[in-house]
Amino acid sequence: MRADFYHTLYSLAGLSATQYHYIYEQKATKMEGDGDESAFKWSASDFIEGDEGDRVGMVHPVFVLPWGDAERMRSWFVKKGKKTNNVV
Repeated sequence: MRADFYHTLYSLAGLSATQYHYIYEQKATKMEGDGDESAFKWSASDFIEGDEGDRVGMVHPVFVLPWGDAERMRSWFVKKGKKTNNVV
């Protein structure tokens, strides 16, 4: 069987999930913007499991993107929305 990007991605995401400890912070402060904020209330610990040579990058547990990318994208769209909403 040949490797493919889809299954490789989710295999590595699963490995990342075992190497870091994710915590859902229900009482996190309200974030700026509209919509459901629950996907952005996650925090993660530093590398906790396995050999350093087997370490993979930390991914967001909801979006399966490198840690911090989802927050940066959300912030960019919130700023873009503010600029657009202020135009008369």
